Amino acid sequence: MKPRFCLLDAGPIIEFHRLGVWDQVVERSELVIPSVVAGREVEFWDSGEGVGKPIDLGRFIESGAVEVMEADAQLLQETLSLFDPALVDSVHLGELEALALLKTWQGDIMPSFCTGDRLATVALCLLGFSQLAISLEAFLNQVGLSRKLPRHFRCGAMNSWVEEGRRRFITGEGLS
Repeated sequence: MKPRFCLLDAGPIIEFHRLGVWDQVVERSELVIPSVVAGREVEFWDSGEGVGKPIDLGRFIESGAVEVMEADAQLLQETLSLFDPALVDSVHLGELEALALLKTWQGDIMPSFCTGDRLATVALCLLGFSQLAISLEAFLNQVGLSRKLPRHFRCGAMNSWVEEGRRRFITGEGLS
């Protein structure tokens, strides 16, 4: 196994492409992507030129360099039913699929979950998996690719979201 095992949300994949480090990240880590993220949520990244640049995960998936995992409709529904309606309305389908996959993970080692989304992180904590949350900043540091990042990808933001999620886990706020 490579040194970093991680389940990725759409935001980090798009940011890896924006930064031009995607190929290096794939070489230096073991990555899992929810099928919804791979199939529908990471088609383009914004180059700042007004034109989206395409993201092609196909060759990485076909070669086995990146694994795509899918949660069936029943598992997605079961996972949705754990959260209150306000939280359900705020978590994207790719994030929900990632949470469902973690909830039923079969491997000996669970992957970290990298996202730049506050409520996806809170939902992760509500499932009792706060220890799996990792910011994009921390992930890049661990694979030797440190970069300057927007606030929502930094360690400080992730730490704040995990703290909120742990508090809500204790009080039950956000659970159905």
